[in-house]
Amino acid sequence: MKSSLRVATVLACGLLLQPGVSRADSIFTVNTSTADAFLAAGSANNPGCGTGCGSLNFGGAGTLAIAPASSTKGQFDSVVQWNTAGAAAQFNAAFGAGNWQITSIALNLASNFGDQGEQPNNANFNAINAGQFNVQWISNNSWIEGTGSGMGTAPGNPPSVTFGNKATTLLSGTSAALGTFLYTPPGDNTYRSYNLALDPNLVNDVVTSGLTSLYFSAADENVGFLFNAKSYSTNHPQFIVTADLAPVPVPAALWLFGSGIVGLVGFARRKASGAVA
Repeated sequence: MKSSLRVATVLACGLLLQPGVSRADSIFTVNTSTADAFLAAGSANNPGCGTGCGSLNFGGAGTLAIAPASSTKGQFDSVVQWNTAGAAAQFNAAFGAGNWQITSIALNLASNFGDQGEQPNNANFNAINAGQFNVQWISNNSWIEGTGSGMGTAPGNPPSVTFGNKATTLLSGTSAALGTFLYTPPGDNTYRSYNLALDPNLVNDVVTSGLTSLYFSAADENVGFLFNAKSYSTNHPQFIVTADLAPVPVPAALWLFGSGIVGLVGFARRKASGAVA
């Protein structure tokens, strides 16, 4: 009787605890972007390109920038693209083909100008300042990065991205908000991590091991944020994906079977206790 009780108990526990089975997370890191550029609107107080910044490309400048339209040097937006090829293969190897789910997607961003109030060497940029910024997923992955330096160059033909042509070169498709984030300058060459919302469009890019493009813009009147581009020597923008074993639904019949075993265990125990008494 005792042996039967032990077997039934093990079976019941195994059935009922099955949904909680888990393994260690698998983390896939894209260590640098495949394309990136900042877009400058310019202003009368911008010493480099003045009010004409919007017609110039900055795809090879080595840095990316975010600032509002009200800032001294004018508005700065940025666009970054990563290639997630290999993510699905890694997760399939870790958990079995299709037996995984993405649990987080984060960005790691750093700059060699990361101190509060610091003025970058290029006077075209605003001083570093804490504030908030937005990140959007955009459907367009065919935009042209360009090679413009920190002083900018003409966009060429077909045109590379500029602030003035962003409506047609970048933002002509669909988009999805991935969050508003607080930037607190962490110091020079120090990564800060930002966890993105798991929008289905973004997740699908990773699941299919495709390209994904994100658009950055100011969310308040304070932010002055620079972070390194892929063309800078160190601390490139990183795209971090974490996945875990997907929960396996347990059929209702198994739950009923497990519940029945638990009931039998209880009945057998009561019967055994009565016999002893």
